[in-house]
Parts: sequence; structure tokens; C-alpha cells
Amino acid sequence: MRLCAPEPWFTLLRDKLSAKDLKKPTLITTRIRWFNKLVLKVLGIRVLGYRNNLAVLGCVGGGDVDNVTMVKLSNEDWYRVYSYKLPRSLALPLSEPYRVAIYVLIGMSGIPVNLATATLAHSALIGLLGYTANPVASTAGFEASVLSNFTLHELLTFRGTGLERAFRKVLERLVKYHVASATSWLSQVLMATALPAVLKMPFWLAQLVGIIVGFIINFILGYLYTWSRHRLEAR
Repeated sequence: MRLCAPEPWFTLLRDKLSAKDLKKPTLITTRIRWFNKLVLKVLGIRVLGYRNNLAVLGCVGGGDVDNVTMVKLSNEDWYRVYSYKLPRSLALPLSEPYRVAIYVLIGMSGIPVNLATATLAHSALIGLLGYTANPVASTAGFEASVLSNFTLHELLTFRGTGLERAFRKVLERLVKYHVASATSWLSQVLMATALPAVLKMPFWLAQLVGIIVGFIINFILGYLYTWSRHRLEAR
């Protein structure tokens, strides 16, 4: 029988359904979370409708169909759907919102690590180096948070993504993460040095401003360049 579905669902369902599924009239449905519904609406990707809170992606055969076949969509499936409208580098994080949430939470966990290390280093060095202690202490805080975040991302965020665990590969990713974090480091050093001198802002607050300024760029480059480039190239 003939499979009827709009793109990108047609290609996806054709690959997911077995020959047995295509031999009888049936509606092809799936359960869609609110986040996926929102992204589909923004991208202008439509489904055929909804039935009993399930999204109808397509059908086999014509006319009135009572039989329903439910498919489960994986992160890989959502990546394929979003790639129909978006560049792969944008489709990937949208297809795995839970991984993105973990990435952001771990990034936020690095803020107190950064501030504590930078503040302690500043207190120890200010009497010896004067204002030169600001960029040195800021760099120390940055490095502590980078190492903390990198370790947690390796163990938690990107577990199960096919990462090579050989020492050389881990070291390569650590170097990449430092490169991806360069903008964050620069913003922290500049803010931690300039704001106390110009606005008489406390060092810890200036360091926090620098962390926030560099956070978004650090997220984009770290997520895609350090840990996800190999996944994009493999698809």
C-alpha cells in the first residue's frame, strides 16, 4: 500500500516502518512533547492532525482508517526532522534539549568554582601584585571552572555519544574546550581588570560580569566545536 505523509515525515516514516506496517491501512501516530510542538510550529513543519492527543504523521492506504500504528521518535529522528529546515549545527542541540539543559546546568555549576578560586587567588596576590593580581586571579578562576566543567561534561553531558576515550582524544577535546572558551576568558580578564579600576566595582562582581558576558559564546562553541563536531560530521 501507499504511504502518504508530508515531508519531512514521509522520508522518516519510510525508513522507520517495516514492510509489515505498510501492508494494511493504518494511521501513523506519535506522541509529541510540548517543546517539540513549539519548535515544529516555529519552523513551519506540519503534521496531518491530532487524534487522542497523538500527532498523526501519515497514513497507509486511503479512506477512513481505524487501525493506528504508533512510532516512537528518537533524538536522531528529531535531528532529521529539524535538519529539513535548519542547518545541522542548529538542528542538533534542538533535537536533544535534555542534553542541552545538562550542559547549561554544568556550565552554571562552574560559576561558583570560578568565583571562589578567583577570589581566593585575588586575596592572596593583591598585596604582592597590586592591580596585576586582577587578571592573574581572573585567569586562575577561569581555568578552575574550565577543568571542572570539562570533567563533568565528559562524564555526564556527552556520555553515550560515541566519544573516543583514549587519552589522546580526551586531551584533544580539552584543548578544543580551552580554545572554545577563549572568548569567555578574555571577557573575564577584561571585566575583572577594567571594572574595578574604572567603576571601583568589587573584584568578585567584576569577575561575575565577565563570566556572564562570555557564557553564551562559550556555550555555542563548547557544545558544537568540542563535543558535537564529530557527530555532525558523521551524519
